[in-house]
Amino acid sequence: MEINAADFRANCFKILDQVKLTHGEVIITKRGKPIAKLVHISQPKEKDPLLGAMEGLVETIGDLTEPVIDADAWELD
Repeated sequence: MEINAADFRANCFKILDQVKLTHGEVIITKRGKPIAKLVHISQPKEKDPLLGAMEGLVETIGDLTEPVIDADAWELD
């Protein structure tokens, strides 16, 4: 959306609400030339409370890439 500076000044709060709602951008012009861009600022998302909730409660013992049983015991179909 493009708007001249005088109209922006007259409708500033309405335009700010629209940008917040739509996450769009507004180009502000003066005498037909762009002078500023109004954009929505994204707020960082809050950390998921479940992500990492059990961190530090378990311990890995041994090599996770090692087979659990010997290769001789593997069955091949």
